[in-house]
Amino acid sequence: MADWSRIVNTTIREYVRGEEVNVLRNRKVTAMLKSKGRISFNHGGDGIDWKIRYKRAPLIGYADTDTLTFSRRDRWKTAFLDWRGYATVDSMTKLEKLKNKSTEAIVKIYDGLARNLMEDAEDQFGDEFYVDGYASGNSRKIHGIESFMGNTGVGTTVPVATNDDAYATLDTDLGAYGGTWTGNWPIGTGDSHYDFWTPLLIDYTSAITSSAANVGWAASTKTWANTCVDAIRFAIIHSRKNKTQKGMLNFIMLNDEMYRAFIEQQAAKERLNATRGQKAGGLSALGFDDTFNFDGVEVTYEYGVASNLGYGWNMDQMELKSLQGQLFVPEGPDYDIASKSWRFSIDFFGNLCFNPRFFCKFKNFS
Repeated sequence: MADWSRIVNTTIREYVRGEEVNVLRNRKVTAMLKSKGRISFNHGGDGIDWKIRYKRAPLIGYADTDTLTFSRRDRWKTAFLDWRGYATVDSMTKLEKLKNKSTEAIVKIYDGLARNLMEDAEDQFGDEFYVDGYASGNSRKIHGIESFMGNTGVGTTVPVATNDDAYATLDTDLGAYGGTWTGNWPIGTGDSHYDFWTPLLIDYTSAITSSAANVGWAASTKTWANTCVDAIRFAIIHSRKNKTQKGMLNFIMLNDEMYRAFIEQQAAKERLNATRGQKAGGLSALGFDDTFNFDGVEVTYEYGVASNLGYGWNMDQMELKSLQGQLFVPEGPDYDIASKSWRFSIDFFGNLCFNPRFFCKFKNFS
């Protein structure tokens, strides 16, 4: 009994550590996080506390003999998230083991326990990247991308929804921490602290008509099939909130039917301006062939994205943090003498951290 437990215990740990790599590689968001080095381990503390530089010192003109005024600058805000956890578990009784030990066993249950647990984790963990960790019933789930995408109302001059949410104790509303903007946000210019924590919520069914004062979609009928090219191009341009590559979207993840409609639009063109799989270091380089390179950003789809929704992802502005030395940690098998069964568990403790400013959402807000 003890010998069997020792062998399986060491085997399951070795298997999970190796299989974890496959889990990360098989889902697009986790594959990109791994590729960009945005997964970190062995964190501690009572939660995740990180500093956000939200304000810059103003650059002022100077002439000889001018007197400068030296003021202290409050440049930082503190974001905070708690830790969240998941587990997949299984058990097998002593009687089951005895029945399943010989040639009569069609399925070797013991042999597949670790594999089955990791397959269960792989199938479900990637979907958690889209959840709202603040929503009712989600207090045990990680803070996915929906955690900062709340809104109220729609735009009247530009096809975006009005931000109304809080994430990591900070407000996502425009101007919540001061600053000014010239133009109709996100078009125009302004102070960095005006929108430092504000994601871009793109209303692809917006009825706004383009004019000298307004920006709207060119199509007369405002459906995704008609507006997708304009909406994606708008997202690529206006999600870039700094001048470096780290401010650019890595890819846009669409619902499968939205992706199909987008591809139909590309196929209908006499001259294609987009090419497949050409971005170095992108999803195509990681083995994902179901991507379309559009204006330098890969557009793709994945099971688990809700109907009529899409998201723009920037890997340099997010991080998956784990409290443990690896993402999925196995425990067991532990023999419980009371129930005469062996118990297995694979768990994750950690959370996702975002800078919302560099992400966007596509939705029919209107």
